[in-house]
Amino acid sequence: MSLLAVERTMTVFTAEVVETGGMLARIAVLLNPYDVRELELSLDRGSLRIVVEGNGFDAGRVAARLEKVIGVLEVAVS
Repeated sequence: MSLLAVERTMTVFTAEVVETGGMLARIAVLLNPYDVRELELSLDRGSLRIVVEGNGFDAGRVAARLEKVIGVLEVAVS
């Protein structure tokens, strides 16, 4: 019996950040229904990186929700 590797879609969100107090908690609430694989906040670079696994969700809608978090600027999706 062989196991086949299933390649899943990964969507990466990046953003510039200007405020960090409580930010990760607010972002965690927004991303609760998604399969978040990576959440990285760099204080040195002032950047946020989120990797969500899977497909079937509207990445533009997620980016718009992230932009509403105080301190998150210019969300990009790749």
